[in-house]
Amino acid sequence: MAKYVWKTCFVALITMIAIAEIGEYLTGIHIPWVMRLSLVLGMTAGMTFLKSTLNLVIAMEKEKPLAGTVHNTLGPDRSPAAPNQDEPIEGDRRK
Repeated sequence: MAKYVWKTCFVALITMIAIAEIGEYLTGIHIPWVMRLSLVLGMTAGMTFLKSTLNLVIAMEKEKPLAGTVHNTLGPDRSPAAPNQDEPIEGDRRK
């Protein structure tokens, strides 16, 4: 993630310098360095937020729900006295 942030910062810096110089050459309007720096930092922060959101979504897609898939738990549901899930429970009308 740190490499992504640095790459984004450098790309934003180079892009902002190029746009500012070309814009000043064509229109004569000078963009101060404070404005350039704030745009670069804003682009970096925005892209970092989007990348971290994408990483979270990808991580959530890889996770599997644990309900019914875990067979090595140490809780009371795995003890020998625990009822078997295949056997009907007393008073259960879903036979």
